[in-house]
Amino acid sequence: DLFDVAGQPTTAGSRAMSDAPAAAADCPAVARLRAAGAALTGHTNLSEFAYSGVGINPHFGTPANPATAALNPTPRIPGGSTSGGAVTVASGAAWAALGSDTGGSIRQPAAFTGTVGIKPTYGRASRFGMVAFASSLDQAGPITKTVEDAAIVLSDIAGSDPADPATVEADA
Repeated sequence: DLFDVAGQPTTAGSRAMSDAPAAAADCPAVARLRAAGAALTGHTNLSEFAYSGVGINPHFGTPANPATAALNPTPRIPGGSTSGGAVTVASGAAWAALGSDTGGSIRQPAAFTGTVGIKPTYGRASRFGMVAFASSLDQAGPITKTVEDAAIVLSDIAGSDPADPATVEADA
């Protein structure tokens, strides 16, 4: 819920954004995934405004970590802020999730849930249409079950974007 998806509001997991209008268009990362054949199944929960390393959202709930459920029925934190994306992938409900990473918001939930998360190099993927926590550090990247799948998603979203002057052309 941090990336613009045509027809859906982008609320960044916050009640303060509950009146956000529906996005007019997909952000470049989402548009590139769709162009590569991805089927979006929905927005996932996250820490409010991507501001948590543990994945807690007091407004909409904290998704339980599926990686720890077999060990102990007490719900455990999934890591954050891309908590819902990591839980969706770890539980098998999705093949991949798109997240944002400033200081660990893809990498931490990936580590907590036993998935793979990559924070791309600055400028690798467009940040346009993404609610930024710290635009000089935020990067859009994948969470998947395997390194190979993460490489595929990263390849799909990478590339220059005139709307984000920090982006660079992807390697061939």
